[in-house]
Amino acid sequence: MQRRAAGYTQEQLARLMDVDRTTVHRWEKGTATPQPWQMPKLARLLKVSATQLRSLLPGSSDTVDEPAVTPREDDGRTEVVHRHSQGEQTTAPVASPLAQADGLVADWLSVSSLIEGTATSLPVTEADIGAAEGMLDLFRQLDHTHGARQYQRQVSSYIDNELEALLRRQAADESVARRRARLTAGFCELAGYQAVDTGSPDQAQAYYRRALTLTAVTNDQAYSAYLVAVNLGHLALHCGEPETALRWAASAQAAAGTAASPATRAAITAVVARANARMRRETEATKLIIQAEKLLDTADHQDEPTWIRYFNHAYLADEVAHCLHDLGRAPAARSQLAEALSGVGEDRVRRRAIDAALLAATWLRTGHLDRACAAGRDAVAYAARTGSGRCIERVAGVLADLRAHDDYAPARELREFARVVLPEADGMAVTLSGGS
Repeated sequence: MQRRAAGYTQEQLARLMDVDRTTVHRWEKGTATPQPWQMPKLARLLKVSATQLRSLLPGSSDTVDEPAVTPREDDGRTEVVHRHSQGEQTTAPVASPLAQADGLVADWLSVSSLIEGTATSLPVTEADIGAAEGMLDLFRQLDHTHGARQYQRQVSSYIDNELEALLRRQAADESVARRRARLTAGFCELAGYQAVDTGSPDQAQAYYRRALTLTAVTNDQAYSAYLVAVNLGHLALHCGEPETALRWAASAQAAAGTAASPATRAAITAVVARANARMRRETEATKLIIQAEKLLDTADHQDEPTWIRYFNHAYLADEVAHCLHDLGRAPAARSQLAEALSGVGEDRVRRRAIDAALLAATWLRTGHLDRACAAGRDAVAYAARTGSGRCIERVAGVLADLRAHDDYAPARELREFARVVLPEADGMAVTLSGGS
């Protein structure tokens, strides 16, 4: 069997493919077939061509045309290679998303030297990586619930100490080395996200660049595209630069092509829609929203990579709501926010705070002060439970807009409530409104 010849157990191959072990078992038994976007990566891992892979899979056909994204190491660009049943192939060059981040070569040199490890220490094993992955899951959950401020220092410390120690040791085998690089990229992604949350965009870029370097080491084009579009793209939107967000997200969309999973492509497409909506390009944004929804409808949760499984219809509804709000379509945005809030768990406190603040803003836009104050109170209560700078900014924006209605009792009561439980937002609202 080719899997064994390549040196993988079912569990090891499943981890590298970001699927369950039962999925690999079903592939080998012929009761399921890999998705088209999974085929290029599976072929690389099994060290066979795409044609050979199709012949190895029970019940698969050699006549299926499929695009694959193939990295070229000579010029830093990426080619979308279309393979046909007749053996012909055509290439169309597209810009690599990795070229968007400055300092990539320097990061590559520093990180790759660490990945080599040393032979003088005990090798890194699957158990070592599993323990570190457990810590990453824990830190992610704490971040969702409490925001970045309370645990940002611990995450940075873990990266600088425990992870650096793992990177300096020799990996037991190639599977462990790839899993370790992917783990470190995940930690850097989280640290970058936390830096955005605490208002440190330069630090966020540094972490995202390192994460991109590590995905290049593992040749994970889909995850690279996700980092460029969803992380760097959202950072650009947060910094008020929709043109930059559009450039990055569109580059990622082209580079990922159909080699990325449906949920990954939906998440990337949603960011392209967000950038267009921010620039008031309603027709293009609407078209992209529909495209993202169709992509997500085709996603199979079990077959999606583990790092994108969070992106369900509730998360897409949040992205759509932001688009509609930026386009001035408040009632439609509220409809999407209802779906976003109903589909997100109570433990996702930061997400709920941001969506409640956006809901309050939509009610304000249509002059419904009672409902705006009610949603604003929810936003304050949720934000007070986190250390999220973004939540405080969103709530402060609502409070600043409500200062024009200080003669209205519910607005005054909301401000007093915020002054007690979320004084940072109240103080920021005063500054935003130029009042006292």
